[in-house]
Parts: sequence; C-alpha cells; structure tokens
Amino acid sequence: MKKLLTAFAVLGALAGPLLAQEEDKAASPAGETTKEKARPPRIPDAPFVPKRNMVKREKGQFWAGPPDEGRFAQILTLTLIPKEKLQEKLSEWPNYQELDEAQRARLMERIDQVRESCRKQALDVAKEFRLVVAPGQEDEFVRTYWVERVSIDQSLRKELQEKRDRLEKESEDRILQKYPKAKQNP
Repeated sequence: MKKLLTAFAVLGALAGPLLAQEEDKAASPAGETTKEKARPPRIPDAPFVPKRNMVKREKGQFWAGPPDEGRFAQILTLTLIPKEKLQEKLSEWPNYQELDEAQRARLMERIDQVRESCRKQALDVAKEFRLVVAPGQEDEFVRTYWVERVSIDQSLRKELQEKRDRLEKESEDRILQKYPKAKQNP
C-alpha cells in the first residue's frame, strides 16, 4: 500500500506541471502562450539599409567642411581656437558668410559640444596614463594632446595615400601586362 501511495505521489508530482501547461494553452486564444505574445518583431537578417529620404536635413543646413576624411581635423582645429577669436576665424570662411543667424548659432553650439567632448577625452587619457595635469594646465594639455593627434592622423593619411597610389599603379601595370589595351581604329 505504501508503494502504491508513493507511486501516485510521484506520478502526481510529474504530471502536475504538464496539466498546468495544457490549461494555459487552452485559456489563450489560438493556442498561443503569453511568452509568444510578448516577443518583439523579428529583425531581418540583412544589414540595415536606410531608405530614400529617411535622413532629412533642413534646406540649407550647414555641414562643416568639405565631405572628406579631413573634416574631423578641421572641426577640431576650430575647437582649439579660443572662444574669443573663434568668431573672427569663422568670418574668414566663405560658407560661414552664407549662413543665417539660426545656422550660425547652431554651428557655434556644435563647436562647443565638440570642444567639451574633446576636452573630456583628452583629460580621460591623462587620467588613464596617470599624468599630472594641474588645473591651470588643463587647457594647454588639451591643446597639446589634440595637436599631436591631428598631426599623427594627417601623417598617417598621407602615408597611406602614397602607399595606395603605389599599389594601385602596380596593380594596373600587372593587369595591363596580362590584358593589353585594345588598339583604336582610325
């Protein structure tokens, strides 16, 4: 008798969760569980490609500098100029003359944001390397740090461009040896 009661207890313990699951499925519409309802939509496997007109700019919105790799260096040099002389330096830019007051204010705001971000990054580097930078020397350190970084960036860009040009020329020569140019008929 004891064995029979033990067998029913074990059977009840094992069958209890199974019966509870069946009740949950019957209670929800179309047999869905609550976990399936709360799941977010599926994200496609392909990389995200923005659609046309997804990123909109206001007409005449100013994007500083020419669209090349040197844009960061140009903006950074503006952040290194003291705030008092910044307006004078910007007035030398032809594009700056074409901006209205709202665009000029936004540009100044953006330069201030970049200035603060660069300052924070430079001072974080000083902390990381345990450099002693006195409170009066912070501006000088930030300027020195970014002047060095920009010069490194420019020298690497120049070096890589020279190497790219040389490798492209060698590649073109190898291709031309194997596949000569067609002769033109007069």
